[in-house]
Amino acid sequence: MFGWIKRYRALSFEDRTIFNARFSILFNLILAIGKLILGFFANNVFFVTAIVNIFMMLSRFECYLGATKPHRRSFRYRNNFVGTFLVLAGIGYAIYMFLLLFSVFETSDYSMFVGIVIAFISFVELGVAIRGCLNAYGVGHYYRNIKMINLCSALTAIALTEMAIMSFADETDTKVFDCWFGIGVGIIIIILGIYVFIAPLVSIIDRKHNVYKITENSDLLEEERFKFKLTNSKFYGNYYYIGKIQRNIMDGLVLQEKNPIFKWNIFVLILVILLSEILIFPYAIGAVIFHFRNAGLIKKLDNLMSTHGCIKIEEKEEG
Repeated sequence: MFGWIKRYRALSFEDRTIFNARFSILFNLILAIGKLILGFFANNVFFVTAIVNIFMMLSRFECYLGATKPHRRSFRYRNNFVGTFLVLAGIGYAIYMFLLLFSVFETSDYSMFVGIVIAFISFVELGVAIRGCLNAYGVGHYYRNIKMINLCSALTAIALTEMAIMSFADETDTKVFDCWFGIGVGIIIIILGIYVFIAPLVSIIDRKHNVYKITENSDLLEEERFKFKLTNSKFYGNYYYIGKIQRNIMDGLVLQEKNPIFKWNIFVLILVILLSEILIFPYAIGAVIFHFRNAGLIKKLDNLMSTHGCIKIEEKEEG
């Protein structure tokens, strides 16, 4: 057992993400089959949630195939399918909550103990999912998409948490609030699915490797290495261009430093998140803003190198 844990911890971020994705795909499949069975014998509303799980499973499966078998299909083909399945999952979840709003099907009642357990698990899942999304930033489209799908699953868990807490915290019927909260979660999942479509256009993942020719008028002729800070943020990992100069050619990469917050021990980080859930959402929104603001980093780099008397030769795609 300890040997397996040690080997797992030794895996790279990419390998660990793919390893976890296998079990997530299997879990979604089992969950979908279970809900389909409940749809036959309990209530038709379970059919809708089963469809949501199927779409989540298919989106993960496309990411898994894209990362492990990249030559089978083009990235654009698989990315479009991932975005489509995620949007459909969000629509399905919103429809489920909408049907629940006008259905005679009653939501479950939970005891305080069960509600607290569900809340603890859901917030841990949400914290880990957000951490995964931020760590996956800049690693690769498929790995980022897998973490975003995990975030969508965590959001549905938060919706369940809200229902569980309200069932014992409020004696009045909270079904209307529960359902509208769930519809909001569905809309967020739809937005994340739409982002999957546009992410390649605003991300620099495929444009990190940049090569420049140093002209005779450049002030870098005597340099061997060059490092320039492209962003300036106290809360998120900043970007740097690090280049090596050989024979008047600068060959370098745009790299992001590790987020200073996530240098903490993971258990300490999860504890902090649990004690300050309110701060998760503004921090995540800030990360999204930081991401979109950095869409023009390569253009900024080109302008910087031009001021140093360098001419761009090529922008190599990193798969």
